[in-house]
Amino acid sequence: MKKILFTLFAMICCMTASAHIFDGIDLNGNISQISRAISLKGYTTDPSTNKLKGNCQGTEIFLTLNYKDVKETNKLGQLIIDVPMKATDVTSIATIFNVIYHQTSNVNGVYSYVADEDGTTMTLQAQANGVRLTYNTPYYKK
Repeated sequence: MKKILFTLFAMICCMTASAHIFDGIDLNGNISQISRAISLKGYTTDPSTNKLKGNCQGTEIFLTLNYKDVKETNKLGQLIIDVPMKATDVTSIATIFNVIYHQTSNVNGVYSYVADEDGTTMTLQAQANGVRLTYNTPYYKK
């Protein structure tokens, strides 16, 4: 559990330096730039989940890019990060997030945060097999 919390904290720190950076990838770029950067990081398509699978801060994670629900074409709307875990204690993870970001709500175990003044938001929630962090860019069409 300590390793998982450390990994999530490291991932948060990757995003904290700039709300538009994840694992060194600029999420404000166009889709082809983001796709190229993700590929260079070694993420590949996992046929069993139809998600991108890769390694971030020493932990295997899965990424889903949503570039369809956007206000501007060729922009990323959402980045969904799934972190597989056996024991999920979202409350501990949310405590770390609460130090870094402004929590706007906690409804049914879905923690919502403001990540940047430009409208960037994040949600954190437990899943059956781990934790999901959803990063909504300012281009996301709600």
